[in-house]
Amino acid sequence: MNRQIAVLLPHYNNQVGLQLTLNSLLSESEEFTVFVFDDGSDEVDKTDEIIKNFRDQLDIRFIKNAENIGIAKTLNKGLKFIIELNQYEFIARIDAGDVNLNDRFKHQKQAFLNDNDLGLVASWVRFVDMERKKLFEFKPPSSHNDLKEVIHLYNPFVHPSVMYRCELVSKLGYYPENYPALEDHAFFFKIKKTYTTKVLENILLEYEVNPESISTKNRHKQTKSRIKLFLNEYKFGFYTTLGLFRAILTHILPQKLLILMKRFLYK
Repeated sequence: MNRQIAVLLPHYNNQVGLQLTLNSLLSESEEFTVFVFDDGSDEVDKTDEIIKNFRDQLDIRFIKNAENIGIAKTLNKGLKFIIELNQYEFIARIDAGDVNLNDRFKHQKQAFLNDNDLGLVASWVRFVDMERKKLFEFKPPSSHNDLKEVIHLYNPFVHPSVMYRCELVSKLGYYPENYPALEDHAFFFKIKKTYTTKVLENILLEYEVNPESISTKNRHKQTKSRIKLFLNEYKFGFYTTLGLFRAILTHILPQKLLILMKRFLYK
């Protein structure tokens, strides 16, 4: 198993972001394979050309959906594809438009090697706008005990920053598809009940806030899913009650105001 890390990169109509992301992977010191799953993009030939330009520099595979099936189904298709290859130990997530920093994969892999009970590793993240201007830095707690509490308040694991063990998928299953636009947060709830989790106290990812992204366009659907998830996971306590209240509040408030609030809080 020379390439222990499989990078799961879903793509839809963001060729500029895809090129930026793939370029950021060139500086990684660990061996890995990139699996780009295109979810029925309008100009898939352009995406294909970008992939071809990186084939001499990256171990990369390109899989195309015949039609748009949505992010959750595409992620699960990708997981199934990777798991059935039975060649990898870890799966790292990243999205088109996001940028790996500071040899991210090396730090995350080392965390797994240091702790056999660890199932998922994320990192601190810098959020930027489309001009790559910093909006704020997201620095959730690092320890599993703290993460088990705050996950009821917000999602402490920025999805494109995570790496998790392949065995975890075989045991727990795929991303839940009954929480539209919130499959990641629901998936992380499953993980934290069985495995230890960790957030590295280093900024290892630059996350692009794209007004055309799936999460932005589906924000209303996402906030409804968050309320549903928090209700289903609710057990009376400070974090669970505050988290449910916060979920209802974010469902009501406009996104621009929420970003301004985050910039103030995380400054």
